Amino acid sequence: MHGAVAKRYAMALFELAVESGRLREIDDQAKMLRPLFAERRLKDFLLSPRIPAADKKRVLDSVLSARIDRVLLNLLKLLVDKRRMAYMPDVMRHYDILTDQKLGVEEVTVVSAVTLSDEQRREIISRVKRFSSYGELRERYEVDSGVLGGVKVRLGENLVLDGTLSSRIRQMRERLYRYRHRGVGA
Repeated sequence: MHGAVAKRYAMALFELAVESGRLREIDDQAKMLRPLFAERRLKDFLLSPRIPAADKKRVLDSVLSARIDRVLLNLLKLLVDKRRMAYMPDVMRHYDILTDQKLGVEEVTVVSAVTLSDEQRREIISRVKRFSSYGELRERYEVDSGVLGGVKVRLGENLVLDGTLSSRIRQMRERLYRYRHRGVGA
């Protein structure tokens, strides 16, 4: 349910942005909101049921009115009024996907255990381009020591490749478990 509601708000924002001809500007501003709303104190303030909606909207006005488009600010106020501010990160993520589709851009996220060299990055991106139906790829690289080794590649919302050592260990553990319990009647 949470995802469906967030998609509806994102679609409404998208339609208003297209209608006003400010798609890119609002997309850039929405991306700028991510780190701002990741700040713990602001997030706690906006999600607190004890703080009146009027106070929350006043803070949003004072902090954001000069930095973001009125359409985006009004969406945030609507989320406050409907007590759905917790949906904001999902709304922004879905809006970003809609904008990327409209502009012909797809995000590629590459997760590795160590920092990749430029040559390794180029090789991965050249192989991933075959799976994308978009003309342009926006590359994102993350280092996560939890993958232990190998890489994980996500194209948009879809996992294209999971060649990480942690996933192989998990698969091996599952196979061993199934093999061990195969004859027990489980």
